[in-house]
Amino acid sequence: MNAEFHYWITGIIAQAAGFSDDEAGTIAYASQYVDDNDISYSVEGGDKPYVNFISQTLNILKPKRERMRIYPIFHFVPGDALAPSARRHDGKMHVLNTTPNSELVQAFMDAAFRAKEDNRPYRIGIATHAYVDSWAHQNFVGWLDSFNKLGTNLIPNIGHADATTEPDRVNHRWPDERLVDPGVVNNDRFLAAAQCLFEWYSAYLDARGRACPDRPPWDQLQVDLASAMSEDTEQNRIVAYRRLAPWLSDYCDARWFDASIGTEVRGLKDSHGTLGSLVAFFVDKLGRWARDRLRDRYYWHDPASRTSTDWYQFQRAVKAHERLGIRKLDPIFTQLGVQISQR
Repeated sequence: MNAEFHYWITGIIAQAAGFSDDEAGTIAYASQYVDDNDISYSVEGGDKPYVNFISQTLNILKPKRERMRIYPIFHFVPGDALAPSARRHDGKMHVLNTTPNSELVQAFMDAAFRAKEDNRPYRIGIATHAYVDSWAHQNFVGWLDSFNKLGTNLIPNIGHADATTEPDRVNHRWPDERLVDPGVVNNDRFLAAAQCLFEWYSAYLDARGRACPDRPPWDQLQVDLASAMSEDTEQNRIVAYRRLAPWLSDYCDARWFDASIGTEVRGLKDSHGTLGSLVAFFVDKLGRWARDRLRDRYYWHDPASRTSTDWYQFQRAVKAHERLGIRKLDPIFTQLGVQISQR
């Protein structure tokens, strides 16, 4: 899924379930920022430089060990290889196949709802990203494998690279010819994800004594979401999302980072967005000499309050989510001969 669901629709669902505007905004931002957290920074100003973990990468050819820390944990969480939705013409199955609402993505959600309270909204956002992606990314695995192959192009068969952005687009239909039932209607998948997410959020709030008297029934929220999602262009859909969530500001991938961290640009700016990610990637490829001279320098605006910033709390949540994912997936990784130790 892209920002339409991970940010806008997630925020709408969270607020409708009963989270405050601020909480829903944090959950939505954390959910989308999983896709934009693709640069490893070394931030100065504390006792020692702070280094974050990435939760996405533009480099799909990253070594297997690193890809396995990212794709199956944040984007292509393994599910039930025998799920009816995974039936293929060739009869193939895969232990890492992503399937909707699997036991593992549910475990991620449950753990997020029990995380330490100050970090919980960030954990919920990150788990939400993996949870709803189990619908969008179903029938793909998060590593290089012919199981993912669609068509005859030469793109490496990692995740849904062969399908490009088709599985992630709102109001889009596309054929997955590998499947017994090849016609994919993304909005049907996404609304199913939205309903399950709404039920998770509502149950969590009810269990904490925060039942929302103004919570709409799912049937009503579904009508509102389906109407917004059926607009013919992304621009028109975002206008519709804004009407449903006037309290939710436009998404900017630099907001949390820039509020927490200052940047001394040396050469081309290598933070934020696709261009920044590419600059950082190529500078790293040039070796230590280039990194020492061309990588930007990063520092906390206020070292004393750094641990209370949104960016730090998000990174703390990423590390906790990764640790849980590695622990849960270790038996499968071991079967596949992939050893990923804790960091």
